Amino acid sequence: MTNIKDRKRFKLIPEMGGALARNYAKQRGTEPQIELWRKQARELTADLPEDTKILEVAFGPGYFAVELARLGFSVTGLDVAPAFVEIASEYARNQGVDAEFREGDVAGMPFEDESFDFVVCQAAFKNFVWPVKSLDEMYRVLRPGGTAVVQDMNRDATDGDIVREVESMKLGKLAALGVRQALGGLRRRAYTPVGFGGLVAETAFRTCEVTTAGIGMDVRLTRP
Repeated sequence: MTNIKDRKRFKLIPEMGGALARNYAKQRGTEPQIELWRKQARELTADLPEDTKILEVAFGPGYFAVELARLGFSVTGLDVAPAFVEIASEYARNQGVDAEFREGDVAGMPFEDESFDFVVCQAAFKNFVWPVKSLDEMYRVLRPGGTAVVQDMNRDATDGDIVREVESMKLGKLAALGVRQALGGLRRRAYTPVGFGGLVAETAFRTCEVTTAGIGMDVRLTRP
């Protein structure tokens, strides 16, 4: 029998590169979205000590990582797409913020054991080819007592949840239609809370805390 640690997911979404990555960065870099990341960064780190070392996995254009670093934390980002390393590094420099962005795979991270106090991954876990290995790597690079947070879409989200989410974005009709269709496709790749808990049970974390709201799912994992 094949152990779940050896299974992989089909990769339907390729890494972004070049013009595609820069177009995505432009779409995601509007002022309302930056303000949302700023708010999320404050909320997520409210209880963290000032000397916390944070790793963001799959940072994309780097907007959230920069907001974390702007709060004074030591922030490192890891992404498999070299184009995003370039884009995020350029953005951090332009913002006058100190953050390190590196290219690498979450399933085999280029960091020493127990390098970070806090790991965060937003809206990307559903695309990971090796989900169990990825969680085990998060465990490995966390210091004892450290926490990993995975925030992603909930496969149990309803069509109504998606409609309400898109309405909150206040987009034009054509753009809203495109986003609804995109979210419907992403939902098919997402995990249910029960499914994610099954993955965690096969990792060094063993257990997790899962909460849901709207189309989203928030998973908290702690290394003892």
